[in-house]
Amino acid sequence: MASIFPPCDERLLDAIRNASGAIIIAHKNPDGDAIASSLAARAILSRLGKKTLLLNDGPFLRSDIKRYENLFMKEADDDFISASPLVIVLDCSTPDRPGNAFDKIKNLKRVIIDHHSAGVPFADEGMSYIVPESPSTTLCLNQVRQALGVELDEEIASFLYMGFATDSGFYHFLSNRTAPDSLRAAAQFCEAGVSPYDVYDELHDGRKLSDIKDMAKVILSAKPVLSGQLLIAYQSIEMIDGKLSDGVYASLLQTEGIKAVVLIKDKGDKQEIGFRSKHKSGLDVGAVAAMLGGGGHMHAAGATIAGSTEDAEKTVTDIIGNILSGS
Repeated sequence: MASIFPPCDERLLDAIRNASGAIIIAHKNPDGDAIASSLAARAILSRLGKKTLLLNDGPFLRSDIKRYENLFMKEADDDFISASPLVIVLDCSTPDRPGNAFDKIKNLKRVIIDHHSAGVPFADEGMSYIVPESPSTTLCLNQVRQALGVELDEEIASFLYMGFATDSGFYHFLSNRTAPDSLRAAAQFCEAGVSPYDVYDELHDGRKLSDIKDMAKVILSAKPVLSGQLLIAYQSIEMIDGKLSDGVYASLLQTEGIKAVVLIKDKGDKQEIGFRSKHKSGLDVGAVAAMLGGGGHMHAAGATIAGSTEDAEKTVTDIIGNILSGS
């Protein structure tokens, strides 16, 4: 079976090799893959002798990444910008995803490393390494690391593994196509000193009981539509997002007969919509999200739309209903 990872473009590699320094930025409202890929990129660049600056617009709501918040700035330093550093954009499929932190640096030379299937290219030709089949951005970054000849050590491996483990649902979302390359990489990370058991505990332990109760409320809100093929759940405006959605999706996707789960998060005058579909459902929720101005992967995606919760529910139900009925 051929690798899911193509070779890296030499133009991208030369841009990194020749950079005086780098500003590293991932998407706003970051998850584990965004933060882990940022930290891994910093470690890789440091091995090449490059000065780096970490940016992220935040907020750092998720308990598994909160400990890293103080390592990131919300705005790039003018002195650092004056040296014309390379901007490394991670885990972002559209230019709006990095948020306000991107505004001051968007005219600098940049490369993009990502794994989202839907999006708008925003780098010069040859300056992107985007592998939609990759379970995580960190696995794409691992390919760049190898092409740059940077040795895998425990620090780099720990961050690369963290992003892969969180975005793959600790291997749950791997297919027979993506598993071989992914698990070979995971084995290399473990050989470098990573303990999967310890990583799992570090990312999952220490949650507040109130968060677990909130997750139960969201699960209890779920209702079946489209003859039970779709479950829609609701997260109220009072709930801090944290990592609630991960547990909600994991639980509801086990429901008999469903093809997808939609989570509508009330943000007042707008609604954040998360999509997850079963691997055997044939439903591309990334395409659904793209219709709403969002993006993501075939089985995991998101979008934000204006209006009420009721408006969002009707819009999503109509779109998915038409797809499932072949209309």
